[in-house]
Amino acid sequence: MVRRRWLIAQAALLGIVGVLLFPGASSALQPSYTVELTASGPSPTVLSAQVESYIWFHNTDTVAHSIAFSNGWCSAQVEAGDSVMCGSGSTFPGYAGTYPYTVDDTTEASVKVTPMGRAVTLTAKRHGFRLGSMFRLHGTLTVSNPGPPALFGPRMPVMVFARPDNTHRWHRIGVVMAEPLKKPSWNPHSVWHLWVRLRRHATYVAVAISQPKGGTFWERAQSRIFGVYVRR
Repeated sequence: MVRRRWLIAQAALLGIVGVLLFPGASSALQPSYTVELTASGPSPTVLSAQVESYIWFHNTDTVAHSIAFSNGWCSAQVEAGDSVMCGSGSTFPGYAGTYPYTVDDTTEASVKVTPMGRAVTLTAKRHGFRLGSMFRLHGTLTVSNPGPPALFGPRMPVMVFARPDNTHRWHRIGVVMAEPLKKPSWNPHSVWHLWVRLRRHATYVAVAISQPKGGTFWERAQSRIFGVYVRR
């Protein structure tokens, strides 16, 4: 019975993986938002959406309305009672930022795109080590991505900073790559580690700030500060 339940769980998980690996099937997992085109204008006038979201324009008026984004991403005529998803099924383009558009070439509105969530952690086996010994800082990296990386974890660089006390500035001691899980998981994350030699009391923090070329896609993530002291 236990083995049967395990096989069912594995099959369900692999089914999700299969859906995510095919673009045509993954659209249902992407966040979607709706703007209503009314007689008095678009509602809401400023829509807040996440990167990689679907934006629907639904015409609740009795006459047709046109929409046109200033960056050229979308231009469409929406008939009364109809709905249009700009980009012919593609997700919202670009990166975090504000994207203005007009309705009927007169009313101004915009879509404010926010970056994907991201979180990083940092810890060690304990807080106290002998002077000169090597110890391992390690942690996890997670992202709120509805696509395939969400099942394995992201492969992104993590920067580690240190300082001896609050009177000193943080200085970077290493950049390591967070490695995704080998198999899909219900608790997806990547793992990273960095070996450090203890020369004095210090505090450490991990930061994930990498972005794709062209703009901001992920939130800046910072771990809690972790203190290490020289043990006698």
